[in-house]
Amino acid sequence: MKKILLAAPLGDGQSGVYIYNSLVELKDVKVATFDWKNVASKSDNEELNREFLEAHKQLKPDLTIIIKGLGITGETMKELKKFHKGKLVGWIFDVTLGGIMVKDFKPYIEFIKELDTFYTIDNDAIPELKELEVNAKWLSEGCYPESHKQVTFNQHQQNQFGADIVFLGCVGGVHPNREKVLARLDKEGFDFKIFGEVLYEPGKEPEWVKNHHTGYEAINDYHSVACEASKIVIGIDGWPDRSKSWSARLYRTLCAGGFYLTNYTKDLEKYFKPGEVLDVYKDEDELIEKVLHYLKNDEERIKITRAGMKLVNEQHTFEIRLKEIINENL
Repeated sequence: MKKILLAAPLGDGQSGVYIYNSLVELKDVKVATFDWKNVASKSDNEELNREFLEAHKQLKPDLTIIIKGLGITGETMKELKKFHKGKLVGWIFDVTLGGIMVKDFKPYIEFIKELDTFYTIDNDAIPELKELEVNAKWLSEGCYPESHKQVTFNQHQQNQFGADIVFLGCVGGVHPNREKVLARLDKEGFDFKIFGEVLYEPGKEPEWVKNHHTGYEAINDYHSVACEASKIVIGIDGWPDRSKSWSARLYRTLCAGGFYLTNYTKDLEKYFKPGEVLDVYKDEDELIEKVLHYLKNDEERIKITRAGMKLVNEQHTFEIRLKEIINENL
């Protein structure tokens, strides 16, 4: 039986929880966890790194999977490799850290250089990361069907969470293109709701945010109910020009039975054929055109939704991703 240490944030709604559950369900695997984010919140960086080393001394894992791993230093990794013989891999779902900004974050580079493999969702970053002596590979996120599947909801939830259109994600400050798209939907008078963190300074959020925000974040059952109680889930990815860098919401929305209409992201069509398992728009005018089309064509929309759900359950689960990591490293 192989021993795996998962070093990941394990808070509510975090991908680390879904990865942990998927690992536990694999055969011939014993799993232990190290919640580096929780440790970091209660202590200084020196204590975080000391506890990370101690976890390896106690478990002696065959494989360590580190999700993001902020605060773990390159020096700690070098010290770890003096006594630890297991494989060390990292996996990051953040395009900024995993790609376009990582070269400017030298402490993080020193950390990931010591990994046997560094998996990133930003395919375009791989050549540059290799120049920095990082063994980088592309690996996208996935879904955990047990948590992301369709859920049963009642009429009260339909009234509270349902709408013609929903957007699931944070608004304000992070991705300005989200504001433009959502403001356009408001201007056009669509029935839509927003689930997610509000990042505006208190009192400075636009009126359309106040009018459409539900007060809930897009996690756990809130996400699934919103997907199923709405007709269209709008995707607004922050880095559409970065190859294969779409949001995890794609997997979770399709798994939950949501119809996903998202902005075009480079290479998306190689894995998710538009018009068959989801659909895409390239500008705001095309978005409005397709929203109007799908609101009028229920049968077509439902057919696409069912095909998308089938695809992610068969090809894009965390279980499948983890088997790939394990097969490549053990």
